[in-house]
This record gives sequence, C-alpha cells and structure tokens, in this order.
Amino acid sequence: MRHHLQQPLYRSLRALYRRFKDPLKPIIRRHERLHRLALTVRDSLKGALRPESSASHGHGAPPFLAEQGGVADAGRRGPSGGTLPDWLVHEWREIHAIEPQVFPDFSIPVEVVTDYIAPSKVGQHYLDLYPLFGEQVSHVILTPWLKKGGAELVTLNLVKALVSEDLATGVVVVTTETDDSPWADRLPAGVRVIEYGKFSRHLKEDEQEKLLVRVLLQMAPPVIHTINSLLGYSMFINHGKALASQSRLYASAFCEDITPEGRSVGYPICFLPRCFDVLTAVLTDNSSIVDKLCCIFAFDRVKFHVHYQPIEMLSRMKHEPGRDDKDHMDIVWASRLDIQKRPDILIGVAEACHAAGLPFTFHVHGTPVYGTSQRDSDFFVSVLRELPNVRYYGGFEGLFSLPVDQHDLFLYTSQWDGLPNVILEALSLGLPVMASKTGGIPEVIIDGETGFLVDPFDDVGAYVTRLRQIYRDRSLQTTVVEKADELLQRSHSWRSYVDELMRIPGYVRRPEGHKQRA
Repeated sequence: MRHHLQQPLYRSLRALYRRFKDPLKPIIRRHERLHRLALTVRDSLKGALRPESSASHGHGAPPFLAEQGGVADAGRRGPSGGTLPDWLVHEWREIHAIEPQVFPDFSIPVEVVTDYIAPSKVGQHYLDLYPLFGEQVSHVILTPWLKKGGAELVTLNLVKALVSEDLATGVVVVTTETDDSPWADRLPAGVRVIEYGKFSRHLKEDEQEKLLVRVLLQMAPPVIHTINSLLGYSMFINHGKALASQSRLYASAFCEDITPEGRSVGYPICFLPRCFDVLTAVLTDNSSIVDKLCCIFAFDRVKFHVHYQPIEMLSRMKHEPGRDDKDHMDIVWASRLDIQKRPDILIGVAEACHAAGLPFTFHVHGTPVYGTSQRDSDFFVSVLRELPNVRYYGGFEGLFSLPVDQHDLFLYTSQWDGLPNVILEALSLGLPVMASKTGGIPEVIIDGETGFLVDPFDDVGAYVTRLRQIYRDRSLQTTVVEKADELLQRSHSWRSYVDELMRIPGYVRRPEGHKQRA
C-alpha cells in the first residue's frame, strides 16, 4: 500500500521540481549557501519519497558482481549514501581495460555532488571583455598605465608610429594596473584603450591572468608587447609557449632599478630572463642595458633592438646660452622628485655653490611619482624651498612647457637610467646638458662634445667644478649645443625612428609600395 501511495507522490513532486528548477536556478546559484541548502533539501526528499523498487534494485547481487559492474547501480553507492558519477565510472573502466591494476575502490566513503558547479566570475568577464578588443586587432600593447613617465612616452611614440605610418590594422592598449591614465587622450584617434586593471580589480591575481590569457589565445593578435607591465611579464612567464604558438611576443627593457641597499632589481633583471626564450625580440632605447644583460645572462644579442626615441626639433631659445652680458647663470633641474633621480645630489650641489658664493640660481621642477616615501618627498621639498639659491615650482608637463629661454643649462643627477626623454627635450631646445654618467646617457651626451658628464654620479664636487668651468668659459655651451643638434638629427629624428621600427622582425606590416632603406 505504501508503495502505491509513494510512487504518485514522488512523480508529482518531481514534476513540480522540474517546473520551477530552471526559473529559480539563476537566483539560487548566486548565493552559495542558499544553493547548498536547496541541494540538501532536494536530496533528503529524494531519499525519503523515491519508490522502494527504484532504490532497492540489485540488493541481492553478490559483491563481486557489483564491483565488476554486473548490476546497474550496485557498487556505485558508498557507505555514506553518495554515488559516483557515471562519467567517472566509465573512464575508470576504460583505464582498467588497459591497466588492470587501476580500478576504483568502492569501499571508500564518497560524497560527490554531480549537478553543482560554482558560478564562474571569469566566464562572465570573458564575455564582457572579448568584445572590447574589437575586430582586426594586429597589436596588443600591455602597459601599467598611461600617465607622466618615460615608459609612457615610449608607448605613445610607438602607437603613433603604428597608426600614422599605417603599420598596423588595429591597436589596443591594455592598462594592467588600477591607476588612472590621464595620458590616454594623447593616443591617436581609433586606438582602443582597455583599463583592464580596473575591469578585473575584484578578481584574484591568477584569475586576472588566466582571463586575459584566454582572450588573447582566442583572439590570436599577431603582436603582443609588454612595456613594464607586471601582468604582461607574468603571462609571458607562465603561458608564454601557448601565446607564442599563435602570436609574436615582444618586451621593452630600459634600465635596471637599484634598491637603497645597492641590489639590482627591475623588469629586465627579475622577469626578462624567465621569458626570454619565448620572445621574438626585445626593444630598448639604449645599448647600455643590452651590454649589461648579455654580460649577466648570456642572452643572444641578436634578439635585442636598440630603438632610439624620436624628438621634435623645436625653434631655438630667444637667447643663446652663455651670453657674455649675463653676470649669473640660471640652471634648470626638471625630473621626477624620486630617489632614482637623486634630488639629494641636487641639494648638495646647490648648497656647495651657495657656500662658494657662485652666482647660480637653480630652477627646480618636479614632484614624486613612485618609489619615494612620503617622508623623503616632504624632506626634499622642504629643503629645496629653504635654500636661498633654489626656486622650487612643483610639477610640470614636459620641458616644453617651461620658460627654458630664460635658462642657461640643464642639470640631471640620476643614479640609474635608460636614455631619459627629458635630456632629448633639453637638447632639442638648445639647452646645454650636464648629467651623470649612467645608463644610456653617454650615448647622447658625449663629454665635452655634445654635453658634460659627471662620473661618478654622486660626486657633488665634480658637479660644482664643471659648473664653475662653464660659467668662466661661456663658449663651451655654444660648442656643445651645435654638436648635440647634429646628433639629434642623425639618430633621433622621426624618420629614423620609423625606419628602425620596421627592421624589428615581424613587428609591423609593410604598406604597399614601401621600400625599406638599406
């Protein structure tokens, strides 16, 4: 009698469950605890109301028949009441046919939930992210952000060349950090910017990486280029072989970083060696870093391409540097107020010049950007404002925005560097440059010929001596300005920049009718 009542009730409740299952599923699965409660209630009702005939089938079968699959459900139900999914049993049996020693031990208590899959955040984000790239993408450039900085200028120049010279079918710039990108509006029209750092900020780091890798594998752009992007390097290290099977991978290297303890760190030192083999080429703006990396890691030098940055040759200042009618010298220092640029050396030079009674005024522009503690930055600013021969103005938007026609010399005191764009700007404006002999700076500042070098970088006395020498012999300034102008036109013109870009293996498409220069 119980069996006759149980079966219609079971069928009715099962029909009701199926009717409401699909409409309620999206709501319940958004909340994991509610979903697990629903599964528990369902399984409890199923066990209590299922007709005995369907649950007890095969009870009389011997154990050895159950283990060998002689009875449909026997053996798959563990002591805890859970069942192994059919696909798992099927695969185990196929493996068992090849290797008899492999077979599931049904005596182990098992509880397998076969119809619950946690909602995938990555899956939904994939559907939202993929369309942002658009169609016919040839270049994906990964960069932390687009804001004030030398690497960002490299990105802007690169994208400008790809678009204006018709060397790409579509360019997408992906910013991988959560910072704002105020320089995004400087990109050419038609270039798509995806603020991926903000888009995926609530995902875990491994989820962010896997999501972007999946999109790039699916899209398979011909070129993927990382410019100081930590996420980009991580993808190349962990998934470089897969990405390189469909795309050509490139990285930019500019200079090492140095910790206060003197340790060499930074992207070229810490990350480039771990993905070098999957890269098609490494782009850099100076040969100094190439020499260092090849010496340390025995890299294949052929993979490196020194790609000097372009600079626009602007009109000269209203007065020539080193005028005889000036009884003092105006010196401009303009850079990030960060430890790398060594504002403390600037302070030391200014103090020494004041103590020596030299008629020099230092015009200082810059604010901290990264790598400097608030305490250090506050200290630098307070000291600069107190020195009687220093005028501190705060931030600036490029050297072109400053009244350089009122200055006589550009001073640069960096401890480590690539080839700073601000030095190229100073030379293009006709300013003589005195800089530390570090990184790629000697490739453009040849001591006594195109500018003045100080070595070692922290020799305050050497700076003061050279400044005193230049003040006494104003003709030195005129000579180096003329030589620097020739060097810029030869190595840092827009045309030479584009021609060198086209020599990088596989990086650009060649417009019809183009003939590469020998």
